[in-house]
Amino acid sequence: MTNILATREGRIGQKTASGYIVDPFVPFVALPDEGALRMVVRLTSHATGRSLLALVLDVGPWNTHDATYVFGGERPQAESGVDLFGRTTNHAGIDLGEYAWKFLKMTDNAPIDWEFVR
Repeated sequence: MTNILATREGRIGQKTASGYIVDPFVPFVALPDEGALRMVVRLTSHATGRSLLALVLDVGPWNTHDATYVFGGERPQAESGVDLFGRTTNHAGIDLGEYAWKFLKMTDNAPIDWEFVR
């Protein structure tokens, strides 16, 4: 998926949807569909050009059932500004764990590219 706004997970010490306890050492992301759990994605920062492989270990941001985005190539539903529960979103389509955030040299919510690695 190209040009998706990424945000920082920021939940160190908390449990993800996969049961992983968030730490600053494992490169992981959250995508908004449970079917993506434990899959591998390649992330590339638009700003730095840096690329990284990461595991999908959480579900989000904002939505938990956005398969048309995750697997169907549609834009993230959260880009509409309101999630499926009526909450105001920050338009993000992916959350980055601490390691991925730092490796990509992110300083704020910013666009990245991501794709599944087979």
